[in-house]
Amino acid sequence: MIFWEKVLLKYPMKIQPTDKDVKNLPIIFHKCFIAYDQGEKVIFARLHNKCVWSIPPSKSWIDYQTNKEIPLETLTDLVPYVHQVTNFGLYTRRAKFNNKDVIWTPIYQWKYHNNRTVHFNETPTEGTNSELSEGTNKLDLDKDTAQVKDLLRQAETTVTSAIQKLSS
Repeated sequence: MIFWEKVLLKYPMKIQPTDKDVKNLPIIFHKCFIAYDQGEKVIFARLHNKCVWSIPPSKSWIDYQTNKEIPLETLTDLVPYVHQVTNFGLYTRRAKFNNKDVIWTPIYQWKYHNNRTVHFNETPTEGTNSELSEGTNKLDLDKDTAQVKDLLRQAETTVTSAIQKLSS
């Protein structure tokens, strides 16, 4: 059982996050829920197989296992192609690529505002600087799994683009 599932079992009384709560989540979190722990509202989110938490309105995220803060730079570095865009907002999901507005979508793709997929020239830089702050562990991403995810993401982008071109 992955650690996220253990946390889900620990908090049986889960509250669905509101739109406002979701807007305060970094874009890389896959799932989230709200629970009350010792009387405080806590947002729990899944970061790969890890669980992180924050007490609103704080934008600090804490690794549930180590209780160490995860720097926003580390979270930002986990977003694919983040080093190829400018004006990136971890919470707004918006950036610029080649002076055009782009957005990170809920299906984990960069898209232009006309819903076309963004095509980058290089492979993604996801995870290249994923070391946590001093004394903490690296995020436990399996290297082979990350490579497969990158290949699947590239294939999905290619197929989506081909379908859009055919339907135009």
